[in-house]
Formats: sequence, structure tokens, C-alpha cells
Amino acid sequence: MNIGVINESGKIENRAGLSPSGVSFMVEKGHEVYLQAGSGLRSGYSNEDFIDLGAQVVFTKEEVFGRTDIVLNISPLNEEEVELVREDQILFGFHHLAVARKNLLESLLEKNVTMIGYEIIQDEDNSLPFLESLSEIAGQMCHVIAGHYLQADQGGRGLLIGNVVSVPPSTAVIVGSTILARSAVRAMLGAGAHTIALGRQMDKLREIEDLTGGRAVTLMASHYNLARMTQVADILIGAVLRPGERAPVLITREMVRSMKKGSILIDLAIDQGGCAETSRPTTLEQPTYVEEGVTHYCVPNITSTVSRTATKVLSNLVVPYLLQIGEKGLKGALDTSPSLASGVYIHKKDIIKHRVAERFGFPRKGLVP
Repeated sequence: MNIGVINESGKIENRAGLSPSGVSFMVEKGHEVYLQAGSGLRSGYSNEDFIDLGAQVVFTKEEVFGRTDIVLNISPLNEEEVELVREDQILFGFHHLAVARKNLLESLLEKNVTMIGYEIIQDEDNSLPFLESLSEIAGQMCHVIAGHYLQADQGGRGLLIGNVVSVPPSTAVIVGSTILARSAVRAMLGAGAHTIALGRQMDKLREIEDLTGGRAVTLMASHYNLARMTQVADILIGAVLRPGERAPVLITREMVRSMKKGSILIDLAIDQGGCAETSRPTTLEQPTYVEEGVTHYCVPNITSTVSRTATKVLSNLVVPYLLQIGEKGLKGALDTSPSLASGVYIHKKDIIKHRVAERFGFPRKGLVP
């Protein structure tokens, strides 16, 4: 089996599809790995690091797609990459088809591909291994981002997150109760913020209560509570998660307008469209903009800033699935691994995920044959 890793640095993507350790696992089992030159540089890996472990380095994206059965990408494929996809290829990556463009989806359907989305792979215990692992990283990054953009020289309110003698801490409001939200709550509490979490599931809020020993305030995410809490927030974090679907817009423009000038909104749901009405995707090169007097940080590939850590995590997670396909073939792996099958967006010419099919007006197959 031939596996390809493309260089995505042109999309301001620093993570790589496989780590050198991941390459070694595949090569030991007799598989070929074709790596586009420079794929690992932004994660701290040279071409030689991969070559030493048996990868073959090629110099164009065309060669990667042309030589391989499986292509690993991190960020969603762009038009140029979709053109290079071959018939019957297997595509692993963060595809986020719920917010993709219809013309790209139509092109992929015509090519008879199988698309497996990291963001929707679900284990039998209902956990989401890829999404939750990166969510832990993203949540931990919130206090670093917030602390930076609250500084006066960054246009912020000139606040520390934690308290000092005689001065209360900043107030952080986290919208959501998933593992992404829980990680953000831990980070904000760890930085010393007065932390408030709003969610719509009592059992998830109870988990946050237990996790923090009652230090975080928990509230139901009603429109009324959201409107009140946004007014007091110095830091507002959107951490709403609906795997494989567009994120619901819970934070309205009016709520943002009511926030303190110089406060910061971090929309961690921007990969799936964003959960604030004022959110639009930004990049690592230009990560923020100001709307209604509030700094917005809306970088879709947020964990790309800690690319080495993220690459190791993603590689460790995807290798077992690749080995299953190598041993049993795609059909055999899908038949025997409910977890892998749960990640299938498209199989051949069928859309498997009904929310995606509904959004674009396509018929839904429903099950992987």
C-alpha cells in the first residue's frame, strides 16, 4: 500500500500528516510512504528525518497524488488539490465538509473517492479521538492567546488574567460543555481567571463542576444567560462542538456589542463555521480583527501554532487505521472497525453523513456498503 503526505505550508498549515515515528510504523509493515519535500519542516522535521526511516521524498504534490492509494492531509483540500485527486483514492484529513463549497464536493463525488474525516471518527464509547485530542491542545492555548491580546499594546484592556493583591482577576466566559470547553475552563482557571461555563447539557455541566471542584461557575446556555455573561466577560471563548455539522451561532452581534471595549473573543468553533455572528476565519499570519470594539481571534487551524505536538498526536492516532486498511483492505477495515466506518463522509459516489447530504441537497446513502 502506498501512502502520501502532502506539503500544506501554502495554506499556512504547519502540521504534517505523519511524524517520522508514524513513517517507521508503516515502512516496517512493508508499506511505501511518499512525502512531499518540506512537509515536516514547520513541525521541526527535516526531509532527512523521514528518509532515514524509509520514506521516499518527492518534490511535487502531483507526484504524491499520482503514486499513492491513500493521501493524508490536515487542512481541507483546496481546488488545486481536489483536481489532483485520482479515482478511487482514500483521503484522510480534517475535511469539514459541512462548511465546504458545493463545487468541490461535486468534484470529489465524481472521482469515486472515500473521504474519512478526522473530526467525525468516533470510538465505541462515543469519544472523538482526533477532535478531543486536538481540543485539549486548543483549550490549553486559550490562556496564552487571551493573555497576549488583553495587553494594552495589542489593543486590549490592559489586564492580567489572574489577580494580584487588591485587584480582582479577569472574567473568562466559556460557551460550550464539550472536552474543548472543559480544556479551556481548566486553562482559564489555571491562569487565575474568574471562570464561567455555559452549556446546554446538565450532565456535561456537572462534569465541569466536578472537574474544577466547584471553582468554575456553571450556567445553562439560554439566550438570557448568554446576554448577561457576555456583558461581564473580559475573555469570551466559543467552544461549541457538533461533529460533522455546522456550529450553531449562539453569540449574537448584539451580545458582542455589549462586551467591554478591548475584550477578546476566541472562536474555537471557527473550523465549523463559528459560533459567533461576528466571527469570520482568520489566519496565523493575521490572526485577529476588531469588530464592535472587541478583538476577534478566529484561526481555524489553531493547533498549527504548536505543530510538533499536534503532528505527533495526529500521527499516533491515524497509524492504527492505516495499518488496518493495509492488512484487511478498505472494505475489510470498514467492516470490522466501527470507529473507522464512523469517519466516512463519502464512499465512492455516495454521501454517508446525512447532515452534509441535507445541506447540499444530495441523496444520502446512510451506510458504508
